Amino acid sequence: MSTKVSVVSVLITLALLNIATVQSYKILFLAPFNGPSHWFMLKHFIRELTNRGHEVTCITGIKFGEPLGNYTEVLIDPAYPLRDKFPLSELYNSQSYSSDLNNLFLYWRLGLATSRHGLESANVQNFLKRNDLHFDLIVSEQFFQESWLMFAHKYNAPIVTISTYGYSDFMDRAMGLLTPWSCVPHMLLDYEHGMNFFQRSYNVLLSTFDYMLREYYYMPEMNKMAKEFFGDLEETGVPLPSVQSLEKSISVILVNSHPTLAKPRPTMVTLVSIGGAHIRPPKALPQELQRFMDEAENGVIYFSLGAYMQSSAMPIEKRKTLLKVFGKLKQRVIWKFETDQIGNLPKNVMISKWAPQNDILAHKNMVLFISHGGQFGTFESMYHGVPTLFIPFFGDQHRNAIRAVRSGYASKILFADITEESISSQIHDLLYTEKYRRRAKEISAMFRDTPVDPMNASIYWMEYVTRHKGAPHLKFSAVKHSVLEYLLLDVLGAAVLVLVLLIFVVRRCICKKSKQIVDKKKQH
Repeated sequence: MSTKVSVVSVLITLALLNIATVQSYKILFLAPFNGPSHWFMLKHFIRELTNRGHEVTCITGIKFGEPLGNYTEVLIDPAYPLRDKFPLSELYNSQSYSSDLNNLFLYWRLGLATSRHGLESANVQNFLKRNDLHFDLIVSEQFFQESWLMFAHKYNAPIVTISTYGYSDFMDRAMGLLTPWSCVPHMLLDYEHGMNFFQRSYNVLLSTFDYMLREYYYMPEMNKMAKEFFGDLEETGVPLPSVQSLEKSISVILVNSHPTLAKPRPTMVTLVSIGGAHIRPPKALPQELQRFMDEAENGVIYFSLGAYMQSSAMPIEKRKTLLKVFGKLKQRVIWKFETDQIGNLPKNVMISKWAPQNDILAHKNMVLFISHGGQFGTFESMYHGVPTLFIPFFGDQHRNAIRAVRSGYASKILFADITEESISSQIHDLLYTEKYRRRAKEISAMFRDTPVDPMNASIYWMEYVTRHKGAPHLKFSAVKHSVLEYLLLDVLGAAVLVLVLLIFVVRRCICKKSKQIVDKKKQH
């Protein structure tokens, strides 16, 4: 008995020692963009950080919505009116956001508007006036809110950012890497590697346009905004750094990307792919939903247009078309629909105002996912090996859809092109063509085959950066170089100049020698 007690005592002691060695950090989490799907992903990081003992203060436009220890919330209230500024009726009835330039301006408009709205919030203003706070780390969403990086200057803390939508060229530049436009497509383009001449030309044109407007319009506007709201910090006698320099001081960028969807590109150790970090082990479904799926002898189709594109705002004609198509299927259909006013509901269709998407996709009877093509749902369908029909609307959704189709497990249709015949054909093809299911399972195997869980990797890098005071030893020195220096154009220019001077001197010498020879001949 005494031996057992001593063993237990040793184990308890070791456990307490292990807990004691885990350092708790004070972390300021910045989530000023109130896109529902973005917040859904960021919540996972906040929950994980607090579960590991860190104290998190979060500035957000959406409430966390559940009890959480070690968590303080600074609410942007009222939140930015996303649906008023970008109404669903416009998105449903227009194809304007399929344009690359329009999507670029959409991001910039969103970034400038949501950044200012958040900084003007009374709660954030009161938070900014406090001088009694200390933070060991700033974690910010990397979604066009660069003026908010000034919080890192205010608290003299290192920065880790989370890109919820994938890679972009400016992230490379923030880490001292120039994106090779010859072989890496712009973030909005769906080109494969090995672009032809015309694709490379368009890629250079779009990337140059993006670079020039970002450098000479968008970032200066963000810099003005930062000086406007953080100008009081200059009273200490230390001038504010530029937003551009703060972007280059980011220690690590955690990127929601995965090589099964996005092709390989040159990278740095401080650019960390964490695609699938938000995917957690499936939980038990609500009883009614569980029974509905368990009893589906021919499988289940899950239809969701995400948290922003609400199905209830869909034009009635399209809704009737979809209900008619679904009603003729052998499969059961779960439709995420935000109201009870849907009309005559077929017996095989269940509507739900809220649906635990990851848990539904994990069910053994899932046979098809109909999605708008958001990054998060796309990764979840890949992880669980579910063939997908994409109905993209804006932003990266078109790119995600085309990449998925190219990967061989998905199909795509534009919302404007939906008719009873067109979508019936697409659904039938995905359900009864074996290659889609087979490829979806192959994609799932590759997606899951990672050396470390992406959430664990994310928290590791946050803690690593904090432990090592920003980890400056990982920063590539090229981040301080201009484009001319990076590409050795200054050296090349100097070499050309020396060569030109040398040629000039040699020619002068030759001419002078020739003239001397001619003069001597004349004398004779």
